[in-house]
Amino acid sequence: MGKTQAITQTKQKDFVSFIKKNVSFAALVILFVLFVFTTDGKFLTGSNMLSVLGSSTDLLICALGGTFIILLGSIDLSVGSMISLCGVVAAKVYLSTGNLLFAILAALGVSLVCYLFMGLIHTRLMVPTFIVTLGMLSIARAVVTMISGGSITMINFNSPFKQIFGQRPWMLIIAAAAFVIVYIIERYTLFGRYTRLVGGDETVARLSGINVNRLKVMVFLFAGVFTALGGLVMAARIGSGSPSVGQSYELNVITAVVLGGTSQRGGIGGVRGSLVGALTIGILANGLVLWGMPSEVQLLIKGLVVIFAVAVSTERKPNMVNK
Repeated sequence: MGKTQAITQTKQKDFVSFIKKNVSFAALVILFVLFVFTTDGKFLTGSNMLSVLGSSTDLLICALGGTFIILLGSIDLSVGSMISLCGVVAAKVYLSTGNLLFAILAALGVSLVCYLFMGLIHTRLMVPTFIVTLGMLSIARAVVTMISGGSITMINFNSPFKQIFGQRPWMLIIAAAAFVIVYIIERYTLFGRYTRLVGGDETVARLSGINVNRLKVMVFLFAGVFTALGGLVMAARIGSGSPSVGQSYELNVITAVVLGGTSQRGGIGGVRGSLVGALTIGILANGLVLWGMPSEVQLLIKGLVVIFAVAVSTERKPNMVNK
């Protein structure tokens, strides 16, 4: 191989690596420019930009916890049903007690119990997270339908619940604070580093003395905290706890995380990319609505986006087994 050919191949690899690392930001910029020039000025208005940020808050919060699960090389398919369950429980407790703290603790308690259950089933019975969380998706949806009787629980517009978790600027401040806290945990704590190490190579992590099963359960509990917070924000934002909320929401969360560069194989990525991914999904959803696209077409496009994101970000090696 000549020197010129070697330099050319190196440049090509660097270009491909650059594209993989920045695919989420590139998608964000492309969609932003596309909708600016195709929505007759409706997209680039102050109120619409605030609407995009507002609608992205619960997605970002849930994606923060989901990022850690995917960093493990696992997946959470239950998040859509769980935010519905947390939202309904919080709304009902708040309606019956009038106490916001009780509502927060109820949502947090339900979420932690469910995520502890999933973490223990996964680690003790060696059941893949795909199956465990798929089962919880059905369980949580059934429970929320039973306790709500299939009806929605309204949250008063002037209540502290609505004003704090569902109104700007507080909901944006909550999302920003959650992101900063999780980013610090990911970058500067052993919990964050160990999660990445276990996702990268679980055998090496075990040989290094890490209690892998305990860490996995902790990651599930960690995700449970942010799913509960996401459920509170969503319930307050739409003004009710509803058993129909969150259907197919897991697709949004997984798309935001994967589009943000976190590898579904684990060990690579982080919440900074998930922030860009959540904003990209928010802009995509808003732009499609302004285009007048029906909900089924929006779902189709989101599915194509997640396949494209995985196809671009997946590392490929010779003789690699692809399941």
